[in-house]
Amino acid sequence: MRVAVGGTFHIIHDGHKKLLEEAFNIGDFVLIGLTSDEFANSTRDYRVRPYKERYQNLLNFVSKFGKDFEIRMINDHYGPTIEEDFDYIVVSYETKRYAEEINIRRKLLGKKEMVIKNIGRVLGEDLIPITSTRIVKGKINENGKRLTELVVNVGSENMVKLRAVEKAFKKFFNFPVKVQGKKVDTKIKQPYNEDTIRLAIKRAEESIENGDYGVGIESGLMWSKTLKRYFDVHYIVIQDSLGYKNYSTSMGFLYPENFMEGLNNKTIDERFGEFYHEYNVGRKKGAIGFLTNGKLTREKIIEDAVKLALHQKANLYYYL
Repeated sequence: MRVAVGGTFHIIHDGHKKLLEEAFNIGDFVLIGLTSDEFANSTRDYRVRPYKERYQNLLNFVSKFGKDFEIRMINDHYGPTIEEDFDYIVVSYETKRYAEEINIRRKLLGKKEMVIKNIGRVLGEDLIPITSTRIVKGKINENGKRLTELVVNVGSENMVKLRAVEKAFKKFFNFPVKVQGKKVDTKIKQPYNEDTIRLAIKRAEESIENGDYGVGIESGLMWSKTLKRYFDVHYIVIQDSLGYKNYSTSMGFLYPENFMEGLNNKTIDERFGEFYHEYNVGRKKGAIGFLTNGKLTREKIIEDAVKLALHQKANLYYYL
């Protein structure tokens, strides 16, 4: 069984180890494409170790498998896999797209497609994929252990949202976490339907800056065609420093019909003040807190929704 695998291998970390171990587990012969210095440095904002050093480190690691292999220099994402015959190609979740492109080009040449073996993502302790770049920056070590405080930027200055995010992240991680709010101008006072998720995405993207995570939280009114009524739902978007996003929603709930009849162009907060004489409800226990007599609160349902997004991020089945 001939297997192909490739990479830069600037630092042989746990992600690389899993990739190589899977290739040698499948194959009788493994071709390892090792990127040239020119190609490797063209895709990174730091200087990679010289090819000879990376070659020797790779040789030292794979020699223990006791199988036939070759390490060959490559100058692109494809190497010899378009022209030469291989049965399998082993990739990560992030590089799977290159294997799919290779198979398309092989098919056009009348060659059999390779079986793509996706090892998924190998996550650090902070649930962000282990990469050489993150190791170089001192965020994690080669085993994915977090070395610095985790910085979580939330696209809001609403303390209810900030407390909810802080509780969720601090319950999820056992190392220092710093949560801070960032002002994001959404220009929409009361979101409806798809604008809600779009604004949550905007809040996550614009808040992350130099942090490890950006979190966007937006509540909006989602129309049910069946009930012909609106559900109030919070959308949660968590974006990590590599740009990967995870999504979730809070539980949804309905407002009394006579409350909604007078909503018109007002926000929920404005309507609460007018109808119930309860002001700034969104910055306190929330509409759900008011309507459940405090049994549920806005802070708690946001916290649970953030946890849900983190649980999905941590589950490797999402990356296969």
